[in-house]
Amino acid sequence: MKLRACFRLVPLVVAVAVAVPGCSRSAQSYVERGDAQLKQGNADAAVLEYRNAVGKDPKFAPARVKLAEAYQRQGNLAGALAESVRAADLLPGDAEAQLKAGALLFAAGRHEDAKARAEKAIAINPKNADALTLRANAMAGLRDLDGAIAQIRQAIAFDPSADRQSNLGIMLHAKGLVVEAESAFRQAIASDPKSINAQIALAKFLSGTNRPAEAETAFKAALAGDPSNGVANAALADFYMMSNRAAEVEPYLKKLADTSKDPLTALALADYYVRVKRNADAMAVLDKLSATPRVWAVARTKVAAILYADGRNAEAHKAIDEVIAKSPGYSEARVVRAGFLMAEGKSDEALAEAQQAAKSEPRNVDAHFLIASIQKAKGEMAAATASFNEVLRLDPNAAAAQLQLAGLALQRGEFGTATQLAEQALQRIPGNLEARLILARGLLARGEFDRATAVTREALDAYPKSGAVHAQAGLLAMRKGDRTGARTAFEEALTLDPTLLEPLRALVALDVGERQMARARARIEARLQKTPKDGAILVLAARTWAATGDQMKAEEFLHRAVDANAANFEAYGLLAQLYISQRKLDQALAEYDKLAARQPGAVGPQTMAGLILEAQGKQDEARVRYERVLDAAPKAALAANNLAWIYASRGEQLDRALQLAQTAKAELPDNAAVSDTLAFVYIKKQLGSLSVPLLKEAIAKEPGNPSFHYHLGLAYSQTGDKASARYALEQALKLKPDFDGAVDARTLLATLH
Repeated sequence: MKLRACFRLVPLVVAVAVAVPGCSRSAQSYVERGDAQLKQGNADAAVLEYRNAVGKDPKFAPARVKLAEAYQRQGNLAGALAESVRAADLLPGDAEAQLKAGALLFAAGRHEDAKARAEKAIAINPKNADALTLRANAMAGLRDLDGAIAQIRQAIAFDPSADRQSNLGIMLHAKGLVVEAESAFRQAIASDPKSINAQIALAKFLSGTNRPAEAETAFKAALAGDPSNGVANAALADFYMMSNRAAEVEPYLKKLADTSKDPLTALALADYYVRVKRNADAMAVLDKLSATPRVWAVARTKVAAILYADGRNAEAHKAIDEVIAKSPGYSEARVVRAGFLMAEGKSDEALAEAQQAAKSEPRNVDAHFLIASIQKAKGEMAAATASFNEVLRLDPNAAAAQLQLAGLALQRGEFGTATQLAEQALQRIPGNLEARLILARGLLARGEFDRATAVTREALDAYPKSGAVHAQAGLLAMRKGDRTGARTAFEEALTLDPTLLEPLRALVALDVGERQMARARARIEARLQKTPKDGAILVLAARTWAATGDQMKAEEFLHRAVDANAANFEAYGLLAQLYISQRKLDQALAEYDKLAARQPGAVGPQTMAGLILEAQGKQDEARVRYERVLDAAPKAALAANNLAWIYASRGEQLDRALQLAQTAKAELPDNAAVSDTLAFVYIKKQLGSLSVPLLKEAIAKEPGNPSFHYHLGLAYSQTGDKASARYALEQALKLKPDFDGAVDARTLLATLH
C-alpha cells in the first residue's frame, strides 16, 4: 500500500494515533502565522493564512475558529457565521464553540438555528448562564416572550449579571410590562453601578416610554463613566438624532471616530454629515477612507450617492459602476445604482438592479426595502406588502418597513392593523411624525375620536409648522362635523406647505359640497399653473369637473394625466368609469385593457374587463378574463365569485363553481352577494338545505334584494317546505315585480299552491 508522505512507517495502531496530528501540524503552522498577522492587526493577511490551514486540513477545528474570528475583524459577518458553524459542528462537545456559532446565527436573524446551538451548549452544561441567555434571546426572536422571560430568569439565577438583568428588562418591555421592565433595568444598575451597558439599556427604555429628559440623563450618566466609550458615544448620538436634535450629534460621532481605530466609526460620521446636508465635510471624510482597502467599496459607494445628490449624475454613475466592477459581491452598490435608476424614472431597470442585489446578498435589508418601495411606486401593492414583510422578517426592528406596512394597511382599510403597526414603530422611533399621523388616521377611521384627538394634539405641539399635521387636524374636525374648523386647518396646511395634495382635495370637496364650483375650479387651476403635469392634480381636476357635470372636460384632464404618466393607473380607472357611466362600454373596455397591459399581474383591470363584458352579455369572454385573473391570483374574490355565478347559471362545471364560490366566501365572509352565489351553486347541485342559512344571512344584510328572496324560495322548494318557499317568492315579487328572474319565480309559485 502506498502511504501519504506524512504517515510514518510504524505499527498500524500507532500509525492511526500519530497520523492525524502529523497532518495537522502543517495546518497548525499556518494557524500560527495567522495568529501573528492578527496580533499585528492585519486581518486580511490572517484570513489568507487561516484559509491555507483549512485547505490543508478541512477538519482542523482550531483553524475554523480562528478564521471565523479573522472574518469578524474584517467585518465579513457572513464568512464568520459560516466558519463558526463549521467549527461548532467539528466540536460538538465544546460549549464555547456552540455559543459563538449561536451568537452569530442570532445576529443574522436565524433564531431557530441559534436556539438549537444554545440547547447543545445547555446539554453540555445545564447551568451555563450564557447558553441559557442565548436560548432566551432566540425564543424572544421567535415571539415566545413568556418562554424567553422564564429562560432569562433561570440564567439570572445562575449568574445575576447586569447584562442579564437588562436583557430581562428588554423582554418585559416587549411584553408590555412597563413597570416590571423598569424595575429590571434599575436592578441591573444596582448590581453593577459602573456598567455602561446597563445605563444605556435603561436610557433606551426611558426614551422608548416617552421620557426624553430622563433618557438623556441616563445616556449622559453612561458616558460620564467613560467619556471615550464608543458604545456610549454612539448611543447618545443616536438619541439626539432620533429626537430631532441633529445639531448636538457631531461631538459624539467625532469622539467615536477619533478614539476608535475602526474605520466604520468614520463612516458613521460621514453619514451624519450627509444627513445634515454637509456634503463637503462628508466627502472629506470619505476621501480619506478610500485609501483603506477594507472600506474602499463602502466609501466610494457613499461618494457616488453624494455626487448624485449634488446633481453630478454622470460622475455618480461612473463612480458606482467602478465599485460594482471592482467589488461585484458588494450588494449595497447595486442598491445605490437602483436608487439612481428609480430617480430617473427607470423603474423596471431599478427593480431588476435591486433584485440582483437581493439575490447576491439575500439578507440585505436595504435591497429588500428598495424592492418594496419600487413595487409600491409601480402600484404593485400586494407585492410591495410582501416585500416590506420580508424586510421585517430579516430585521424585526425595521421601523421604516413597519411604517410602510401601516400606510398600506390604511389604504386597504385595515385600520386595526395600521394602528398596531404605527404604535410598534413609535416604540422604536418615538416622536416620529409619519408614525403619529398614521396612528391618528387609523384611530379616526375606527371612530376612536378621543385617542385620535390626543395623538393629533401631540403632533401639533411637536410639529406646529408641519402642513401635514394641520391637514390631519382638518380631517379630525371634518369627522366631528366642524366644517369651519376643518377649512381653517386645511388652509393653514397649504400655507405652510403649498405642495400638499390632501388639504387641497379636502378644500375642493368642501367647496363642491357647498356648491361653490367656481371656487373649487379656481383652486385646482391655480395649482395646475404651477405643476401642469402633476397626475394627482389632473385626476382631482377630472373628478371636480365631472362633479359639475362637465364630462368632456373631465375626460380631457384624464387624458392629460395619462399622457403625463403612462403608469397613472387611477387615471385609467376613472376614464373607464367615465365611459361606463356614459354607456361607452367599448371605450371603457379599451382603457382597462391598457391598464392590464401595463400591470400584467394586477387583479383589478382584468376583473373590471370581465364585469364590462358581462354587462355587454359576452359571458364567454368574461369567463376567459376571470380565469386569467384566477391563474395569477387564485384567491381573487370578485373574479372567483363571478366565475362561479357564470358556471352555476349555465349549469356547467358545478364542482368547479362550488370551489370558486367557497374561495370567494372565505375571502369575503360578510358580503351578501357572495353568500348568495354560494347558495345558488348549492341549489344547482340540489343541496337546497345548505343554501337556506346562507340566503337568510344575505337577506339580513340586504332585505330589499328580490333575487335573494327568490333564491330562498328555490332552496325551500328543494327541501319540501312549500309554505316558506311561497312566502319567499311572494316577497321577491312584492319588492320588484319585474326583477330578473320574476317570470321563473311566478312559474314556481304556481306549482306550490
